[in-house]
Amino acid sequence: MNASFPHHTNYFPPIPALSLILRAADSNRLQGPLPAIIDTGADITLVPLTILELIGAPEIDEVRLRSHWGGMTTATTYLIDIQLGVDTLPAVEVVGDLYGDAVLLGRNVINKLVLLIDGPLQSTDLLTRRPPAF
Repeated sequence: MNASFPHHTNYFPPIPALSLILRAADSNRLQGPLPAIIDTGADITLVPLTILELIGAPEIDEVRLRSHWGGMTTATTYLIDIQLGVDTLPAVEVVGDLYGDAVLLGRNVINKLVLLIDGPLQSTDLLTRRPPAF
């Protein structure tokens, strides 16, 4: 199933985003639909800690993260399922974000998706298959 999502206009310029539902792995507790910013520069997906606590996501590990400014911090990772339309990505490791209020989709999720980001139309399409070459 293809799905189209408008860019998030709370940012200037507008930023590519998807809508998703987050669920604790092996649980019925969920949050969403939530906007999720597509961040191709992020290695891993960040989810506000408040959302992870609401769904009861299990803690997995402690990791060291480097910000885009070069600073290091320690963070906790959690295991969740990410639902995009009718499809679910099971058992995705995400970082609990203590300070942010937005879901940032990192490459650990983006690299599992076929996306068409259309800047002029300010929309992002989640595709079921790769389109023919341009």
